[in-house]
Amino acid sequence: MRITNGMISSNYLSSLNKSLERQTTLQEQLSDGKSIHRPSDDPVRVARSLYFNTSLANNEQYTQNVEDATSWMDTTDGILSDVGSVMIKAQELVTSADGSKPVDALNAIGQEVDGLINSVVQMGNSQIGDRYLFAGQMDKTLPLERKMVTNTDTGETVEMVVYHGDNNKISMPLQNGLVDPNRDSVNLTGIEAFGPTETINTLDANGNPTTVTTLSALNNLLQVKDELLKATPDVAWLTGTGLSMVQDGHSTVLKAQTELGARSSSYEMMTNILANSNTTIQKDLSANEDIDIPKAIIDFKTAENVYSTALSVGARIMPPSLVDFLK
Repeated sequence: MRITNGMISSNYLSSLNKSLERQTTLQEQLSDGKSIHRPSDDPVRVARSLYFNTSLANNEQYTQNVEDATSWMDTTDGILSDVGSVMIKAQELVTSADGSKPVDALNAIGQEVDGLINSVVQMGNSQIGDRYLFAGQMDKTLPLERKMVTNTDTGETVEMVVYHGDNNKISMPLQNGLVDPNRDSVNLTGIEAFGPTETINTLDANGNPTTVTTLSALNNLLQVKDELLKATPDVAWLTGTGLSMVQDGHSTVLKAQTELGARSSSYEMMTNILANSNTTIQKDLSANEDIDIPKAIIDFKTAENVYSTALSVGARIMPPSLVDFLK
């Protein structure tokens, strides 16, 4: 095979370029510690990186959901604890309203119960940020309103607590798949906390027929308050039916708080699971992308020496010319 000067020069330049390319690749890897920078570097590892990064993003979103849900449920639990304390106080007051007390004392107890009702309504309208805790998915709407309502069926006008929210759940999922309100919900609606509900036929501000939803646990307190404020309170009714109504309202609050506590525990357990999962994904991602720094430095120095040697060799491959002989 005839070897020409052109072939020698071409092979040399090709080898020199490969050496420089190898040096550049190692230099790029050492600059950020990553072994792949484009799909052509290693298609299989690039596909793995995309999978790991997607899993990491999902995991971080679920972790944020857990933090938001825990904040929501902790706030709700604290409010329900305060409501429970108010209900206990109401039971104590009604129990104390026996026949040994004069009417003035019973009326004073009624005024105190009235203040407790205002406290419960205020707590029922609590917010986290600009969202109402007990309004269901209508969390930008004030859920509880204490007002006079005229029942068009009976013609009576009585004071009630009207509920303006709904009975839908706010969900913050912790895993892939369809959202399950029974598993992923973080809120309690006003119906769950202060129900059951009763629908009253009434008239709106324009005199048109409409309906309102009221909450029995709070309306029962109002009924007890009204009885205490009468000129002649029915003590037997207060210490019997009235006390039972207040106790039922307290039981509703405790049941709602227990349900919330069970869901809150599941979210707290997921905190550790997601944290461990996050660590595992990051470890897998690092193993897939990161380079072995000591090995890469050695390879870079070797490539650098090879390139320098190639340059030295290149200076000697050009054939002598007439100018060389004339010297």
